[in-house]
Amino acid sequence: MTPERHFPSHYRAARAAFLDACEAADVGVATRTHPSARGIDGEPLFLDVATIGPRDARSALLLISGTHGVEGYFGSGVQTGLLREGVAKRASTDGKIVLLHALNPFGFSWDRRVNEDNADVNRNFVDHALPPANAAYDSLADAIAPADMAAETVKAANTKLRAYARQHGAFALQAAISSGQWRHRKGVYYGGGHEAWSARMLKDLFRDELSHAERLTVVDFHTGLGDCGAAEMITEDLPGSEAYARAKSLWRARLRSSEAGESLSAPLKGTIDKAAGGWMAGGTLTFAALEVGTAPVREVFDALRRDNWLHAYADMAHPQAGPIKRQIRDAFYPDTREWKRAVWNHAAEVVDAALAAIA
Repeated sequence: MTPERHFPSHYRAARAAFLDACEAADVGVATRTHPSARGIDGEPLFLDVATIGPRDARSALLLISGTHGVEGYFGSGVQTGLLREGVAKRASTDGKIVLLHALNPFGFSWDRRVNEDNADVNRNFVDHALPPANAAYDSLADAIAPADMAAETVKAANTKLRAYARQHGAFALQAAISSGQWRHRKGVYYGGGHEAWSARMLKDLFRDELSHAERLTVVDFHTGLGDCGAAEMITEDLPGSEAYARAKSLWRARLRSSEAGESLSAPLKGTIDKAAGGWMAGGTLTFAALEVGTAPVREVFDALRRDNWLHAYADMAHPQAGPIKRQIRDAFYPDTREWKRAVWNHAAEVVDAALAAIA
């Protein structure tokens, strides 16, 4: 089967293919149903967890898809492809493989990066009674996420953002926008006002499936940063640390530290990486996000804020709803044979290295 055949056309197809692949590989699946949110066609939403290997394994590999919903096309395709191509037979007798499918099923179904509360799941792991501040975002909030998308409004907003970049640098602007913010509920990269359902489910998974793991390797699949079809492994660990050294030994030249300024990503707050470190207290965690590129940064940002405007200030009945939804899907999922083959190859190499860590 050619790699591009593993990639889905929409959330329902993604889940069906994943479950079929699990059944064909005789892999058990535990399903959690979202208690309130519904998909774009009114369908129920699910977080599915496939587990391979002994329940009490001391060494484990966790593969996560759909943290940022619309990015789930990539991660889901990889997970389904791995199952179809025999990953269940590659687990060591002492190791365990856990595949978490669609951590944010709402975003996957609606082609949104965020969840049902407009929250970025990968900024949600904070103390919501005392969340981090982001003064730079506060000062730019109206320009980052305008309340209307009229041409003159967008032009003025972009002028304000360019002025900030000239004064502070382009990377500082990226950090202001993307590191996370918890004050502007209708803004982008909003970390949420409370613990998200997806965050609770991930915490439950660590308790239910990974509590025995003394050594855990995690790959979280993402899209949207970098040249189309390119890839890097993003760690939040600093060079010189034991965790960075472990990750470097696995992923070598691919590895980049966001905290050290090596990565395309700015340093982030409220991430799964930081939360998992707390849940693994006493154990050894090697965590990285496989980030694959899709489109130029400006195109991705434009898609994000137009989608944000559609859901925060308009609705799906708006005449621009269709074009906006196509735009954000394309920004995070280039539906081409060339892109799928390139990112599949990156993912296969990354997972091969990670499997070696639990051998």
